[in-house]
Amino acid sequence: MAAEQRVFPRTAADAARQIDEALRPCPDLRLESWSTQRETGLILWIDGLVDADRLQEALVALRQGGGHRARSGKALKPGVATEEVVTLSAAIQALLEGCAVVLRDDAHSACVWRLERVPARAVDRSENEPTLHGPQEAFIERLAVNIAMVRKRLKSPRLKIETFTVGETSPGTLAMMYAEGVVKSDLLREVRRRMAQIRVDYVADINEVREFINDPRFSVFPTTEETERPDRVVAALMEGRVAILADGSPTCLLVPVTFAMNLSSPEDYYMHYSLALPLRLLRYLMFWASVLLPALYVALLTYNQDLLPTPLLVSVAAQHAGIPFPTVIEALGMMVAFEALREAGTRLPRAVGQSVSIVGTLVIGDAAVRAGLVSPGMVIIVSATGVASFTLPALGLVQATRLLQFPFVLAASLFGLYGILMLGIALLGRMASLRSFGVPYLAPMAPTFIRDMKDVIIRAPWWMMQGRPRQFETVERHRVPPRAQTKGSRWRRRGRP
Repeated sequence: MAAEQRVFPRTAADAARQIDEALRPCPDLRLESWSTQRETGLILWIDGLVDADRLQEALVALRQGGGHRARSGKALKPGVATEEVVTLSAAIQALLEGCAVVLRDDAHSACVWRLERVPARAVDRSENEPTLHGPQEAFIERLAVNIAMVRKRLKSPRLKIETFTVGETSPGTLAMMYAEGVVKSDLLREVRRRMAQIRVDYVADINEVREFINDPRFSVFPTTEETERPDRVVAALMEGRVAILADGSPTCLLVPVTFAMNLSSPEDYYMHYSLALPLRLLRYLMFWASVLLPALYVALLTYNQDLLPTPLLVSVAAQHAGIPFPTVIEALGMMVAFEALREAGTRLPRAVGQSVSIVGTLVIGDAAVRAGLVSPGMVIIVSATGVASFTLPALGLVQATRLLQFPFVLAASLFGLYGILMLGIALLGRMASLRSFGVPYLAPMAPTFIRDMKDVIIRAPWWMMQGRPRQFETVERHRVPPRAQTKGSRWRRRGRP
């Protein structure tokens, strides 16, 4: 193809014709001629991807003699960022990225003007990780803006950014961010290796990158952390972790991650530490409730009725009188119906989605009870399970609980509480065997790092958390020099600010 030849045609018109043939049909391709006292040429750009105001200013400056040749004698620089390309394929790629391409007669290269103005939404509040306190900004779909939001918070030369080009048909840019002198070098090498092995035609979202670099590829538990908050990214970088951003995605990947991190919310760090303890205990309780509550109900009604108090057993038996289905079928039917309503509420427009999910749950549940298809207790259990899953801050963990409910219910229907116990032990064993880029998934609980327990079940005061997480094996173990840390701790023990 003409787009793959190494040398530009001798005339700008021939180069423009070959570019037009490679992109045809391309109705938004624009072409305009320019001339100075010394030479003439053509400029090409794609309408809608270029900042039109800056382009016209640059053209006016060029035509009025404001442009000049670089020292190499090749590039025209009318006050904008430029670069040289020596192949037609590189010139076409620059056009598709939102640049203007300047062609000249008797030249063996083209000058690319960096005038991108790719359509994008403005920076807005976080939708998936809302907080009442703390920063409210969230990432958008532009990589440059997302990097700038991180740099705004981490004003340090230690912040390093490496870029990768991924995609055979439509090349996209991935950015790897880390704090030099904090992150472990082995972790950086492993992330680079996995990023280099990604083979796709194009990157539509950061989820594709996550599935390529995940450790256990068939695990329901999230072994990478997703966030759309720049403040969480900065906090992770200072813990010795690595952030991965993709152009076109408003979500950032953080690696490695542990199970405890999926149960911590950004709100924990913007409120008083004494309030974070009961909230985290509640989340741990709600995680196991969202997994085990329907299974425990089925086991107690099917095999282990002797564990229920007599008044409660009589009440539950009265509720199930006349129900035509076994308890396990009743539970599975209600769980499937609840998941269908939850999915419908997600897919519908936001103005009606919540109303449909709430009203649908109430109406269908009440109608099913009145029709004698399910018992009131089952409706309460399934609804409580759904509410418990909504308390989890990590979306990946919520999806995992939705899947784990069903095998636990089946195990309870076959073996009662013994089935739940056996499956629970297998689940804990599977979690203990997981690794996220070499870090044990249950750290710092298994293996146990006593010092890091300050930010697992509880959230200790900031002045007590002067060390970085030990499980990440950071180069610098302390956030502040040990001498300053000891002095600060001594002043706080005396009750002074």
